[in-house]
Amino acid sequence: MKRKIIAGVLAAGAAATFAAGPVSAAPAPDPLSELIGTLLAGSSDPNPGAPVKPSPNGVASMSVKVYSWFGRDLGPALYDTGFAPGVVWSARDRSNAEVKGKNCQIEVQYPGTGYATYKTAECQGDVGSNTKLYRTPGHYSIVVVDRVSGASKTSSFTIE
Repeated sequence: MKRKIIAGVLAAGAAATFAAGPVSAAPAPDPLSELIGTLLAGSSDPNPGAPVKPSPNGVASMSVKVYSWFGRDLGPALYDTGFAPGVVWSARDRSNAEVKGKNCQIEVQYPGTGYATYKTAECQGDVGSNTKLYRTPGHYSIVVVDRVSGASKTSSFTIE
């Protein structure tokens, strides 16, 4: 009986402690409300994901377009077998303006083919292939990388 009384007193004391907790304490933040507030606020950064520090050559991002140098277009990003790609690239600064000149180390890569990586110092350019690189139906990508800044862009397409 004595144990029940002690247990009851302890339970009542604990309940009183929780009930009389600090009055001035702010409620715990609601993680969902914080997330929604962050998403609604948006970002003031015009190029989210771009490096915080400017690169030595001023490049923050790449713009890439793949087109049919040889072969037929069957639709947007859709080409026939025997397709030979043309690739246009443009290095961009944080304001999305073109970075011109020869201060880049551009690599145009053709994963999934035996075609060699095209390399140039030109920050703007265009390269095409007279070789039918894509003879097998499937999904492919071409990657353009500036080795100075680390900026890269991948353009994907399908061969039917």
